[in-house]
Amino acid sequence: ALAAGPGEVTAKLADLLVEPRHVRLSIVDARTGPKPVRRVDQAVEAGAAPDWFRRLVTPALRETHLSIVNGGVEHGVVVLTTDPGDEIAEVWRDGSVIFRTLAGCLVATLAVLVLVIRQALVPLDRINAALAALKDGRLSTRIRDLRGPDFDPIVEGFNTLSAGLEASEAARAALARKVISLGDAERRSIAMELHDEFGPCLFGLRVKAGGIVRLAEARGDAVLARDAQTISAIVDQIQTANTQLLITLRPMPIGQLSLVEAITDMLDGIRSTHTGLLWRIDLPEALPPTDEILDLTVYRFLQEGVTNALRHGMPRRIAVAVRLAEAGERPAGIEMSVEDDGAGLPGRLVEGRGLTGMRDRIQAVGGTLSLGPRPGRGTRLSAFLPLVPAGAGLLETQS
Repeated sequence: ALAAGPGEVTAKLADLLVEPRHVRLSIVDARTGPKPVRRVDQAVEAGAAPDWFRRLVTPALRETHLSIVNGGVEHGVVVLTTDPGDEIAEVWRDGSVIFRTLAGCLVATLAVLVLVIRQALVPLDRINAALAALKDGRLSTRIRDLRGPDFDPIVEGFNTLSAGLEASEAARAALARKVISLGDAERRSIAMELHDEFGPCLFGLRVKAGGIVRLAEARGDAVLARDAQTISAIVDQIQTANTQLLITLRPMPIGQLSLVEAITDMLDGIRSTHTGLLWRIDLPEALPPTDEILDLTVYRFLQEGVTNALRHGMPRRIAVAVRLAEAGERPAGIEMSVEDDGAGLPGRLVEGRGLTGMRDRIQAVGGTLSLGPRPGRGTRLSAFLPLVPAGAGLLETQS
């Protein structure tokens, strides 16, 4: 047991000693118990570090006992216990500062890298956009104002390719337009020959057959009169077939009436034979003067569309629309459509010769044709024709 002694020794020692950092110092008087000891540097609190970090790095605690002896008498004990709390708090604080600094530097570095990479990819985005435009058929697309040793070969190659494709497409369009022009001219020539040659001959046969009928009736020859009447009926059939063939080869209103008047005349003829349908006709008062190829294309498109609707759709309503489209994303042109509320398209669509030929003709003059279902029920056939057909300039140059 500790020997009892005067308490002044431990009290004075408590006033002299100062508890350092990282160590817990306590004085235990043999008679009065623990004495308070002053501490220094209380700025860093041991609780500043989270518990999980303290548990991770806290070492095993060590404790040392030193006896207080004066004049051979033991007055108490000084207990020294290791206390890493302050040091752990400092490590956590310094580590947090370093981590935040590194994180900030990393974020700043990543931001700079993103900006640099994005700026470096801008030329690639322009090249990709140009390729997409070329894929969509805009063959006049060129890459401009993009310079650099890495991009010059790519830009030059792209511009050369697009220029070559544009020239090839113009030549193809000019050739297709030439073929259509020659075909129209040949049909016009055949129609004129049928009209000029067959017309007088058929008229002569009809007159001759009528004379034979009158002569046979005067003589009382019923058999001869009947045969002559049969010949006259056959002549009428040939005349009707010849008229239909002339209309197919060369619509008579084209070249004699304006395009709107020719369309109106054609639709009036169809409506007169299909009086049970509800028709909606939307035509402009006039269209700008166009060449014969374009007039025939518009006329035949509407004729083919209405005929197909009547033949295959069994509709109750048919809507025909023609309007002049101003220049915008595409050149100025004529938009037209034929809609019906009939049976609609079959599950597996096989285009007939009429629609296929119309698509080829429209594409040859630089237009587009689309066939699809009408909202709700029925079919919608639409087309766009530029007022200046593709290849027109090249065709005139070659001519």
